[in-house]
Amino acid sequence: MSGAVKGWCPGALRPMESGDGLVVRVRPHGGRLTAAQALRLADLAETAGSGVIDLGSRAHLQLRGVRAAALPELHAALADMELLDPDPAQEARRNILTTPVWREEDATLRLVAALEAALADGPVLPPKFGFAVDTGAAAVLGGASADIRIERAGDGLILRADGMVLGEPVTEAEAPARALALARWFAAGGGGRMAQRIAAGTLPPLEATTPPLTGAPICPGPTPFGACRALPFGQMEAAVLRHLAVAPLRLTPWR
Repeated sequence: MSGAVKGWCPGALRPMESGDGLVVRVRPHGGRLTAAQALRLADLAETAGSGVIDLGSRAHLQLRGVRAAALPELHAALADMELLDPDPAQEARRNILTTPVWREEDATLRLVAALEAALADGPVLPPKFGFAVDTGAAAVLGGASADIRIERAGDGLILRADGMVLGEPVTEAEAPARALALARWFAAGGGGRMAQRIAAGTLPPLEATTPPLTGAPICPGPTPFGACRALPFGQMEAAVLRHLAVAPLRLTPWR
């Protein structure tokens, strides 16, 4: 089946074959969907697929049961919503987990946009290799999968390699370029995951002196950022997404 890869980490441009059809992964920029985007994705889940939507552990959505014949129309709609990357390689590199507890006045969304731009010309990385921008009032994504982390520290920001306790202090301007340099260092040494390499004794070129300022993940219920809703088994029907789309949505890695 053209464009589909069985057993691959799926994307929008490289869907994965499953027992119920194709799985198409949508990675919203900054982990955020506008209400209009969410409504349209709900419609697309029904018209192009089975209507079932997964919420992934890296704060993305997966449309299930997508028909191969519906892919061109689906891709055109995703591109119209600015949710489609130019090519599969760039899509794979843009594997960024964004803290859901950002505020308008912090640097989170600016950092995500700058990191996305830097990664457009980044190295080829293993399929599951990813980044976290965890720069709300405190870092809350420590339990989520990421290899290179930009985090909130007690005084400013740090760049931390997953598997290390301490990170290198960086400014907002420095952080994307330093993250890209760390990714290039990793790519030059082969595959795997960052924590595995560090556990094996290979340390990255970081001046790691500072711990992250950590906080607890948000839980279902009222929060300072709006109502937090959990999905049983991380899955919903399109009608549920349509029901939730009364305001912009922030996706979390906790489903």
